[in-house]
Amino acid sequence: MNIKRVLIPTDLSEKSNAALASADLFIESFDCMVDLMHVIPLSKYLGDSFDKIGVPLNMNKDVYPKLIEKQRKELSAFANKHIKKKENRGEYIVTIDRKPSDSILNQIEKGNYDLVMMSARGAHFADFFHGSATDKVIRRSKTPVLTVSETMLMDKINTIVVPCDFSEHSLAAIPLAFDLALKFGSKIELLNVIEMYSHDIHGIEPTTFGIDEKAVYGGIKSRLKSYFADQEDHDLSVVDGDELYKDTLVQAKKGKEMSVSLETKVLKSIAAHHEIVDYSNENADLVIMSTHGRSGLSRMLLGSTTEQVIQHLNKPQITIKPDLKK
Repeated sequence: MNIKRVLIPTDLSEKSNAALASADLFIESFDCMVDLMHVIPLSKYLGDSFDKIGVPLNMNKDVYPKLIEKQRKELSAFANKHIKKKENRGEYIVTIDRKPSDSILNQIEKGNYDLVMMSARGAHFADFFHGSATDKVIRRSKTPVLTVSETMLMDKINTIVVPCDFSEHSLAAIPLAFDLALKFGSKIELLNVIEMYSHDIHGIEPTTFGIDEKAVYGGIKSRLKSYFADQEDHDLSVVDGDELYKDTLVQAKKGKEMSVSLETKVLKSIAAHHEIVDYSNENADLVIMSTHGRSGLSRMLLGSTTEQVIQHLNKPQITIKPDLKK
């Protein structure tokens, strides 16, 4: 993944700028250009009210142009504060829309970005972030979306965790993880969660039946090898390690080989998203996950489970919507 252009939407609050404060890590690694964006809520009803009471004020002519100019200056101030290299500061985009997510998605498509960085929370935990806007961007964006918690600013990435199962959609997150691991000098951990059967009888511990963790590990590795054989454009392969659960991802391009350490974690949990959150908060510096899954992962990474992982994870996370090519 070659990151040349990054979009950072912000509501101009300090809480919403965790992503902006983390931009330098990507600038240093990729020398990318960073655009900032702010969406002004469309106050249609306020304008209608002025018209009805005869106030000589037009929202489009008298109010919004001044707001746009003011917000552009604030975006510039935020950029000056958080982005050290002036040459990497891109455009300051201000739009007016009832739905911030629509404006952001339109800009993502129009701007041909390689990565979108959004903070997990905005001012007063506003709906602009983590409510509907962020969730819609994550679900609909064809560009990877990096969500950063206000409590966790990235300065170093040692471990990248990728929740996965046997589905192609979950495995599609691994090439991106490999590219970032190379840039940041990280290792990759594949996290597979086996959901346990719970009993309704008080005092009896939940159990799983017929689960061989070594067999699960072998199955995931075999599936990963098949996936890379089908997706030849990645030029990736898995080299078996000397230790159980520890292997190497290798990419061969133009006669040159590059490698990243790969470790598989097989865990058990009553609810997969709880284990993803708990394990990642404890061990990950960055989490990369697909927004679509099949088979077991459909329970892990679709619908409300994805939202729960995103909302409760205190570590940076990148979500991708795979476009699988056969």
